[in-house]
Formats: sequence, C-alpha cells, structure tokens
Amino acid sequence: MKATLKLMSLSLIIFFMAAVFAYAQAAEPAESPPPPSAEPIAEPSHGPGLMFNEEYITDLLEKIKQDDPNEAQRLEKLRKEDPHQFRAEIRRISRQQMESRHNADFEQPEDQAGMHNPRNPGRGLRAREKVREQRGEMERELISWLEKNEPQTAKELAELKEKDFAAYQRRLAIENKKHRQIIETEKTNPAFAAVLKQDLVLKQQRDQLLEKIRAATDEKEKQQLTEQLKQVVSERFDLIVQKKQFQYEELKKKLDELQNRVNKSQAELENFKNKKDEHIQKYMENLINQAEQFDWD
Repeated sequence: MKATLKLMSLSLIIFFMAAVFAYAQAAEPAESPPPPSAEPIAEPSHGPGLMFNEEYITDLLEKIKQDDPNEAQRLEKLRKEDPHQFRAEIRRISRQQMESRHNADFEQPEDQAGMHNPRNPGRGLRAREKVREQRGEMERELISWLEKNEPQTAKELAELKEKDFAAYQRRLAIENKKHRQIIETEKTNPAFAAVLKQDLVLKQQRDQLLEKIRAATDEKEKQQLTEQLKQVVSERFDLIVQKKQFQYEELKKKLDELQNRVNKSQAELENFKNKKDEHIQKYMENLINQAEQFDWD
C-alpha cells in the first residue's frame, strides 16, 4: 500500500511539473534578435518611432499568400522592382488590418459578452455597461502610464483624440498592445517590468538603425551604424537572458507551491489510512446524533 501511495505521489508531481512547464512555454515564446538583413518600414500615420521590421513583413506576406497567392506574387515583384512603392503598399495593407482589428483590442462582440439577450434585456444592458467600464478603465490606465513613462506619446494621443477620434482609437489599440505586458507586470514584478521596458526601447533603436543602414550610401557611415546595431543587439541579448531568468524563477516558485500541495495531500492520505477506525467511529457518531435530533421545523 505504501509503495502504491508513493507511486501515486510521484506521478502527481511529474504531472504538475509538466503542466506548469507547458503553460510557461505557451505564455512566453522564445525571442531572438532579428537578422541584420531586416527591412524596416516606417509607418508615419501612427506617429514617430513605429516601424515594421523584416519579421513583420514576412508574416504579413505569408498571410497574404495563403489568402491570395496572386497578390503575394505581385507584392514580391514590387518589392524587387520598386521598394518605395512596396513600402507604401505594406503601409496601406497594414493600416487596413489594424482598422479591422482595433475594435477587438478594446471591445467585445455583443453575443460573446452576453449583450444580445431578448429574454433578459436588462442583462444585456448591464453587460454593455460593464464592457464600456472595462474599456474605459483600460484606456485611463494606459494614458496614465504613458504620461509618466512616454509623455510625448501621451501628448500625441491627446492631440489625435481632438482631431480624429477614429485615428485615436487605432493608435490607442497599437500602444495598448505594445505596452500592456509591461503595465500588467509592473503590478506584480517591477524589476521584470523594467527589463521589458528597456527591451522595448532597444527594439525601437534596432529598427531605427536598420532603416538608416538601408538608406546609407556612404560605406564608412554604414559601417559605423552597423557597429551601433551590433551594440544594441548585444544589449538585447543580455536583456533576453534576464527575461528568461525571471521566467525561470516564476516557474520554480509555481513548482514549489505545487510540491507543498502534494506534500499536504500525501499527509492527508497517510492520516486517513492510519486512522481509519477513528474516522469511521467519528462519522458514525455524527450520523447517530443527527438521526436522534428532533426536527422542530
């Protein structure tokens, strides 16, 4: 019996460790620096600093290829023959996609939120109000964070809100996607959030340097920019190692918590096994006492 109990405990530990490891792998995909051949594309309509690197372009072209192979072939040809026009096309396609997705970042479909309920219209009204409150709270939290950490971006959003509300919503969705992980991580692990914030800065520097390298015509200038890029990539590598260290520590903490739960369960099982007669007697007494009580209700 003891051997069976130990085998069950060991199986539970292995199962929980595998489950937590799988969750951590899915929550944070591995990240590596982009290749030097990346081709950044600026998106001026969404403010300075926002760029599309080679990874983004490759993914976008692959999706287009799946939906419309002819369109993907046209873009690849345009990329070789007229890079300037190709960049304009990528901006146009990306803008269209962001316009179709921005509602999903801040809004929830009525059917999914339980808003459309003809049998209970009051419930639908409360659901709509709850979604609006959540969206408003998310917006206020983001703006407050930007005012503290990126005042220029916050100023641009405020001006855009007055001038073009639809464009403001699109830009808001982009900034939310860019900074949401940092904002949420700051609540529980400020040190980890600081690493994420610095990594975001280095990503922007990387994309800016790549754009300058591609546009440079002087070989000496290109070499200097390449050295700067190498330094940025080196710093990002160190930050990625720090990020993985934080992830490892969080995973170990979860494993320790699971181990404590397993130990507690094992102790309970030992108690039940060793004190069978005592537990049966106590339960019998409770049953008899309940049966003899007079029901006044």
